[in-house]
Amino acid sequence: MRTAVAAFDVGGTNSRLRGGWAGEPEYTERKVRTADFPSLGDLVTASLGEAGLRPEAVVLAVAGRVPAHGDVQMTNLPHWPLFESAAFAAEHGIRLRVVNDMTATAHGMADLGPDEVRPLTHHDAAARADELLAVSVGSGVGSALLDGQGAVRTSESGHVTWQPVDAFEAGYLDFLRSGSAGVVTVEESIGGLRGFDRMYDYVCHAAPPTPELHARVTEARGTGAPVAPLITAAALAGDPRAREVVRLFAAVFGQYLRGLVLVCLPAGGVVTLTSGVLQAPGVAEFLCARTAFLDRFISPGACHHDLLAEVPVRLALDPLVGVRGAYRLATRDALGEGPRDQRF
Repeated sequence: MRTAVAAFDVGGTNSRLRGGWAGEPEYTERKVRTADFPSLGDLVTASLGEAGLRPEAVVLAVAGRVPAHGDVQMTNLPHWPLFESAAFAAEHGIRLRVVNDMTATAHGMADLGPDEVRPLTHHDAAARADELLAVSVGSGVGSALLDGQGAVRTSESGHVTWQPVDAFEAGYLDFLRSGSAGVVTVEESIGGLRGFDRMYDYVCHAAPPTPELHARVTEARGTGAPVAPLITAAALAGDPRAREVVRLFAAVFGQYLRGLVLVCLPAGGVVTLTSGVLQAPGVAEFLCARTAFLDRFISPGACHHDLLAEVPVRLALDPLVGVRGAYRLATRDALGEGPRDQRF
């Protein structure tokens, strides 16, 4: 019997829907602005209605911690009410599973073919594919580990603290602390929703931006548009302040990635990144060639630098890897093949 399925990847900025029939190749897709809706439930019902979909099984991949009962509060949308999954499923007569967005991302990465990734290091990922560490830098920062049995272990790693390595980074930490009542996290430091704004303000606090960059950032802020794409494009064009922002991002991100690998892949594995920032043309190459990203990741001379030097790091080229994974889960749920995922 044919089963209609739908999957959502709900991010802090944009959300994507994919729907179709389990086991069949055709599907419908839709992209919406997350902030245009007053709640997660409204986003789901409105998007399904506008797409003309009436699924029996739905997977929601959300940017937030998912407790065992499945009720979620979106991390970057605290004004949204708590989403009560069991009540929503009963109201709409659907089978519903809510997962962390990194769970969906990791499952989506498991489907990537060789032509759908870009190596950032010179190692053979195919020889080390038993365990895959999925890392996302978008509106937020997160990670998940896909083990050799196909199960995903999620985490809240984007909310760990970070340690400055030089005086410039120490100044950035002090800059962030001046507006924070608690710890300063990696996500707050470099995440696309707020991190690039903060890095830009810090860099331009010491030296003024070029008039062109300042005008573009001011315009984007006035309309609520993200500034990260403007800054990375300006960096590639040679803007000095934009390059400082990207170099700061790369240093903190490389250090964060090093810590993840030491915790999650002590015996080795593959790291796959997904990021709207890094997927923009030229940015990944700039990151590897003109910043401290790989140096901070490997940290030559530090303990276990030999392990880090051998871990393949690659970039997923499919910008829809999150909803791709969520749809894979929805299809497997409908066919009775759903995986058993865990939390660290």
